[in-house]
Amino acid sequence: MKIRRPNSLTVLMTAVAIVAAAALLSATFAPQHFAFADPGGNGKGNGGGNGNGGNGGNHGGGNGGGNGNGGGNGNGNGNGNSGGNGNANGLGNGANGNGNAFGKTKAKGRIDDTAAPGGFASAPGSAPTDGVPNARDRIIRNEVVVTEPSAGLSAFARARGFQVLGNQSLGALGLNVTRMQVPEGLTAPQARDLLAGQFPDAIVDFNHLYEPQASLTLPSADYAEKAVRWSTGLRDCSVAARVGLIDTDVDWSLPILSGAHKEAASFLESGVEPAPAEHGTGIATLLVGQEGFGLLPSAALYSAGIFGVDGAGEPVASATSFAAALNWLLANKVATINVSLSGPPDRLMELAVKRAQQRGVELVAAVGNDGTTDVPRFPAAYTGVIGVTAVDQSGQIFNGANRGEFVALAAPGVDLFLPGQPSGGGASDRLVTGTSFAVPYVTAALASYGNDPKRMFADTLDLGAPGPDPIFGRGLVQGPKVCISDASAN
Repeated sequence: MKIRRPNSLTVLMTAVAIVAAAALLSATFAPQHFAFADPGGNGKGNGGGNGNGGNGGNHGGGNGGGNGNGGGNGNGNGNGNSGGNGNANGLGNGANGNGNAFGKTKAKGRIDDTAAPGGFASAPGSAPTDGVPNARDRIIRNEVVVTEPSAGLSAFARARGFQVLGNQSLGALGLNVTRMQVPEGLTAPQARDLLAGQFPDAIVDFNHLYEPQASLTLPSADYAEKAVRWSTGLRDCSVAARVGLIDTDVDWSLPILSGAHKEAASFLESGVEPAPAEHGTGIATLLVGQEGFGLLPSAALYSAGIFGVDGAGEPVASATSFAAALNWLLANKVATINVSLSGPPDRLMELAVKRAQQRGVELVAAVGNDGTTDVPRFPAAYTGVIGVTAVDQSGQIFNGANRGEFVALAAPGVDLFLPGQPSGGGASDRLVTGTSFAVPYVTAALASYGNDPKRMFADTLDLGAPGPDPIFGRGLVQGPKVCISDASAN
């Protein structure tokens, strides 16, 4: 039975059901340890209005909390001192890290599965709205919202006539939110400034309203395959192919992977707890997913699990595990290998890669999502490794992708639809983003070109500046018109 690919509306409805898991994995690396190519991010939320959102630390805090005054700038945590209307909440996207609405980046170590917004909670009954003075913005009338309130907020607010409308604990975001009705005799700006002055560490704001935009669309579920010119014939030609995967373990019990040809092994050091299998499972689904979904559903996928968790519960992989996995794949005569991890240079890794290349192996690796320029990440930056960046449905670069001379090719990697992924003991559909998820399109193409990079490079679709460039590399990968076997490639 083939999967019926959903239209954009179905994808949107699916996205609403998804719990926001953290955006792209790994921002920092311990010596000789590697993390997923999809990192946390170093966002710095910049407050709107007259206040500036604060720099919240290494992982995109951007907690610009507050209220710029009439003529001045928000200080410290963004809390102005007098009753002006310049509102500076640190909202918006953290640079290089896709900060969420409160200026904090998503947690590291998880697939990027961003949920669509589920609507706002209104006061009992109707939700009348007011306009913010001198602006087109709208808010819920006579309501303020306090994020990360201190223990004394409720007593203080009640003593001054505020009514608590509701409390929310947003566990996945690590936020506690309290909605409050403004007391008679105070305007919403006055109430906001009163609470902000009394609780300077809290984030106090109106309950803003947001409108759908006519240009807001999600890509069709099959946009990536159309972009790389993937055909049914290419799916059918993968019977004899062997493809390697160095990643987390894969949950092979899921229906979407049931029936796939597989060999699996773990290369964790003794006593190391395996990392969750979501990331590797997503990559495996793109490569060999069944029911008419995967790029190479008949290929044999050799999956090498090398990711454990560190003391903080974060997924990490050692250079020794990577080398052992590469050795196993070479021993099993796997010549096309998908690698969705990145980190610092390592001499053992470099040597292992060179030895594998000398024996005919081609590695395809994510360039990483640190949002940096000319900061090489490895193994993508090693000579001969095919470094892959991610683009969206319009061919625009993913804003978190690393840039530099080590970028070889681009492939779709933004808002990709993955059916039947691990979810609380069951399975659910997800949207994922990251350079990790672009890599399988190049891996599958390379296998279909008979593991010949030169043929694959010759057919790319140039993007950006003419010729190779540090953003898109040689351009967007394209599948061959017909499958090329290893024999015909020689």
